[in-house]
Amino acid sequence: MTDLVEVKPSQLHGKGVFATRNITKGEVLVKSDMALIHVNENLPEVLATLQFPWTEEYDAICISDAGSFFNHSSQPNAEVKTRDFIHLIQTFVAKTAIAKGTEVTIYYNDSFEDFVNSLN
Repeated sequence: MTDLVEVKPSQLHGKGVFATRNITKGEVLVKSDMALIHVNENLPEVLATLQFPWTEEYDAICISDAGSFFNHSSQPNAEVKTRDFIHLIQTFVAKTAIAKGTEVTIYYNDSFEDFVNSLN
């Protein structure tokens, strides 16, 4: 894990990723190893929430670092910048400047946003 972020309890949901120092826009937060799963695989909810789109045939699950603990926000301060299809690594970067102690969030996708809005 990088020294820029840490995983701890979140008020948004379960655990979250938090900045351990001020982070500048564009800084690499985490490089996470990924495991591929077929898109038709029915996963338990605890694993399904860790899925990221990868290819038409496969999704991927973060299996290292803080990558699996980013919570969703419709106004995220981080994003997936690159996906290395050969080495199965996904890189998360700061989309904006992030103050020390702030929860780092990403935007999952429109389907997830619709799901979150349906709960309200």
